[in-house]
Amino acid sequence: MVGLIKIYHLIQNLLWEKNVRNKDNHCMEVVRLKGLVSIKDKSQQVIVQGVHELYDLEETPVSWKDDTERTNRLVLIGRNLDKDILKQLFIATVTETEKQWTTHFKEDQVCA
Repeated sequence: MVGLIKIYHLIQNLLWEKNVRNKDNHCMEVVRLKGLVSIKDKSQQVIVQGVHELYDLEETPVSWKDDTERTNRLVLIGRNLDKDILKQLFIATVTETEKQWTTHFKEDQVCA
């Protein structure tokens, strides 16, 4: 389950701050994102949607069932995207692994 602040921070870094770079040191530019996340302390499934610099998280009427594993999925469309780095960031976000998470954000190297 994801902490709400962590998912906000990930999305804001990708859409607003644009401070995530690929292995070639090019800025990753996310044009669209969509996903389903399990938010800590929420019984409902949460949909994540974003276009350019706008995004929204919305609880659905569908509750997670007690006997099923909660999943987190995110689909990104854009330019200079690096699947491996994005996957590491998302996994670090949903597992709240701070060390992995912070190594990919270059806060002092914001893309223009």
